[in-house]
Amino acid sequence: MRLLRYARNGIEPLVVLLVIAVLHHFGLAGPAPVWVPAIPLLAGAVYQQPEVQLWLSGRDLRDRVAARITGHMMLTTALAYILGWGPLLAVAHFHILSMHLEWSGSRAWRPGALASVASLGIGQLCVAMGLYSYLPLPEIHGVAAMVAIGTATTCRVLGRAVARRERAEAAVGARDERFRVLVQDSSDLIAIAGPDTGLTYVSPAAERVLGIEPDRLLGQRLWQRIHPDDIAGAQELLGRVLAGDETNEERGEFRIRDAGGQWRWFEVSSRNLLDNPAVQGVVGHYRDVTERRAAQDEVAYAATHDALTGLVNAQTFMLELEAALATPARIALLFVDLDGFKQVNDSLGHEAGDELLALVARLIRRSTMASDVVGRLGGDEFGVILTRVGGTDVAEAVAARLVAAIERDMHVAGHTVRVGCSVGVAVSGPEPIQARALLRSADLAMYAEKRARKASAGRPA
Repeated sequence: MRLLRYARNGIEPLVVLLVIAVLHHFGLAGPAPVWVPAIPLLAGAVYQQPEVQLWLSGRDLRDRVAARITGHMMLTTALAYILGWGPLLAVAHFHILSMHLEWSGSRAWRPGALASVASLGIGQLCVAMGLYSYLPLPEIHGVAAMVAIGTATTCRVLGRAVARRERAEAAVGARDERFRVLVQDSSDLIAIAGPDTGLTYVSPAAERVLGIEPDRLLGQRLWQRIHPDDIAGAQELLGRVLAGDETNEERGEFRIRDAGGQWRWFEVSSRNLLDNPAVQGVVGHYRDVTERRAAQDEVAYAATHDALTGLVNAQTFMLELEAALATPARIALLFVDLDGFKQVNDSLGHEAGDELLALVARLIRRSTMASDVVGRLGGDEFGVILTRVGGTDVAEAVAARLVAAIERDMHVAGHTVRVGCSVGVAVSGPEPIQARALLRSADLAMYAEKRARKASAGRPA
């Protein structure tokens, strides 16, 4: 294998040696025996081995360029003049220069041009001193001068072309590095999805934001990690993106599952770059907004719920009641008022009173269905919207259950207390009714129940 590699890297001199043998047979390779031109050819085959060039450069091909290319040019020029064709074979200098441009870059063209001209000058000096040549004197000197000018200018053109390529590659490399650094340090996750929504690129931020290595996400579909409730919204966002071009940016928010199985909220801005050859995908910037959403949810919760009991507040309760009445379903409204709460609040203090209200709220919530709406209407008054009732008897059964749950001994602030409970029931009928009218009916029913309870206890109403 090693011999094959050496032969492949030195194939040009070996092919030239075969050609010279043929030319020598026809008397066109100078008067010297074949073994004489074979010496610089074989030396050139060794000289152009990458391992040899690396050793000559001191392990860095950017160093010692002038010495290495000069040695190479001299070997080739010696061969050309030994064969008797002198400057006409200087075309081989271009081949040598191309190799050194590949190894060492554009820095090789200047020493290459100087070495070519210098070696031709030395060759012509040898011809003037009697070295055999197929070209007559003094014409050969004119040819050599023209060839020297041609090789020097061609070396310059080739060198400048390589230099331009190097600058372009350096600019691209700088842009790539700048992009890599920006993406690496960005708090946003950047992902590219192909036409089939499979991820073709995921930025390193995925490990910081989701706890998942980017490579593990490649090939996955976008929907695999999106919350089921948000998939429809994400698909609608993708549809808008695909309908636009790369100048159109669409935004949305949805939840994505992290490595620990937790759902995190992301604000997504996406553009369609499927037609961009450098991207060929839909680019999405994912910004983690979990904390912002949590803060928004807290604000929204505080605006719609009672801080003490955690039930919906009076305003939200009325909105829920209006929404329930707007449906064709029959609903019932329970108006709950505590009896004896003021005495507990006055005797044990407001903290005990607050604790009692929170306990009663939990009891009401526990005694109703998850689909029912429970709210604190103010003070010691509560409301319940029963969304699944077939008639008044069902609502009255729930009311009786609430009374039984509340009218028992309860431990509050280290004391055992007992309060009463009056519940008014109002059921919607086939005719439309306003929310406040239904609430007024339940309120009146509650006071009627309160008077009846007092009367049955033998106390004047």
